Amino acid sequence: MLGVEDQSGFVAHEPCPSCDSSDALARYDDGHGYCFSCQSYFPGDNEAAVEHEPMPDGFLKHQPAPLQGRGIKASTCRMAGYGVAEVNGATVQVADYRNEKGDLIAQKVKTADKRFSIIGNGGQLSCWQLHRFKPGGKRIVIFEGETDCLKWLDIFPRYPAVSLPSGAAGGAKAVARDIAFFETFEEVLVCMDRDDAGQKAAEEIASLFTPGRCRLMLVPEGANDVCDACNKGLQEELVQAFWEAKPYRPDGIVAGDDLLEAILEDRGAESLAPYPWAGMNDMLHGIRAGELVTICAGTGVGKSQFCRSLAVHLIRSGLRVGYIALEEGLARTGLSLLGLFMEKALHLDRSDVSDEEIKEVFDRELRDRLFVYNHFGSMSSENLLARCRYLRVAERVDVLFIDHLSILVSGWGDGDERRLIDNVMTALRSQVCEATGVGMVLVSHLRRVDGRSAERGGEIELSHLRGSQAISQLSDACVALSRDTMGEDSNLTTVRVLKNRFSGELGVATHLRWDPDTGRHTEVEPEFEPKQDNETEVPF
Repeated sequence: MLGVEDQSGFVAHEPCPSCDSSDALARYDDGHGYCFSCQSYFPGDNEAAVEHEPMPDGFLKHQPAPLQGRGIKASTCRMAGYGVAEVNGATVQVADYRNEKGDLIAQKVKTADKRFSIIGNGGQLSCWQLHRFKPGGKRIVIFEGETDCLKWLDIFPRYPAVSLPSGAAGGAKAVARDIAFFETFEEVLVCMDRDDAGQKAAEEIASLFTPGRCRLMLVPEGANDVCDACNKGLQEELVQAFWEAKPYRPDGIVAGDDLLEAILEDRGAESLAPYPWAGMNDMLHGIRAGELVTICAGTGVGKSQFCRSLAVHLIRSGLRVGYIALEEGLARTGLSLLGLFMEKALHLDRSDVSDEEIKEVFDRELRDRLFVYNHFGSMSSENLLARCRYLRVAERVDVLFIDHLSILVSGWGDGDERRLIDNVMTALRSQVCEATGVGMVLVSHLRRVDGRSAERGGEIELSHLRGSQAISQLSDACVALSRDTMGEDSNLTTVRVLKNRFSGELGVATHLRWDPDTGRHTEVEPEFEPKQDNETEVPF
């Protein structure tokens, strides 16, 4: 049934100039008039002058009525050409779509179960109500649906308002068709539904306009659209949202109050734990969540042992550690880490250590704080990423160790090594570190270079990283280990920071001496012999 007509805003009945009726034209307090005999509409002072012909054949004759569920007055529906009609015994809502001349070209029909259909020429429709307004002016608002537009005109008719002809999905295309008209306004406000589809449409529409012209009006929190906000008593907040609509800035550009808020809220990136060696910690300022640290060195220099020492320190600092060692078995990883706590090379000889002692140290130091992936050899990409995400989300791991990149790449697929490394590094960075916030320590090999090798203590550069620049580009820090494995002090390792996104400090960080009996790395200040220039004796 049709709702009871809401006469709010009615002034008087007048003769209609279109059909010569003596009193069928109703005049309203905003200046507009509507003839109930011939259905002609006469605009108010702020509307384009449009005279509507009687309803053409084939279109539904509808009557304005209050939309009680939405709280919309009948007078607003009458002004906008929105009403109700009977179709096959069922009540439907009808929205008239008119061209720039005011001629009726289409009707959108909405059933009680929210099915939509179009009568007439539904292709290339302009925004609903666009025909009512002249170009230019201070502001115009674009809403997602007709009822939101009606509700806004109901409560705040001061500024022109239109809605999309086909909802959020086709919003950008519809607005683009009349972009020249919208660009004549000083400000264009876009107010879509608060759901994901609506907010995506708002971004797409806003990107069409001259920078600085478009503003995003956000429906108050707790409501999905304009009608919902008003039904929940948020009408004042909705009007406030209109006045406080923020200029659209693409690509995450932030300015003004938003930028100041971000500055004030940032207290600096706190580290999860310091590095165990003062020289490294002074340069890198600790290990942080979400950062990717790459450890690189030549073959046999001690990358894995260095990582185990770091992992043990983090565990002792109270962090939870995940360890994926692709070059060794489960028992070797476990014994090597446990041996660092006991200061014994358990993986070489455990004859003087009882199972009870091992169990006691394991329960005290490692239980519930170390998670080792039981795997040897390459891993598929899906398998690795799933395990990494599981360790972070389910086991709440703080730092994840992966040893090492070359074996990892071999399980990523066939093809060019450089491209595969790019894919691996991108996935680890975006899908693991950034997506989950876990810190990561990744081991990488070096390519062979001319000159003194890293295995003989040669100085390492970022360009020596094997295969792809993505390793250095996507890492937050790159740490190089060099050691003369055949020299007199073969257990002395020089630690250099090659990249440091956090503070920018680079160079030699420290020197570590490895004790093969305990497995420990001790920070030292070595005494290097000064280089002697070759001198030739002059016979004078």
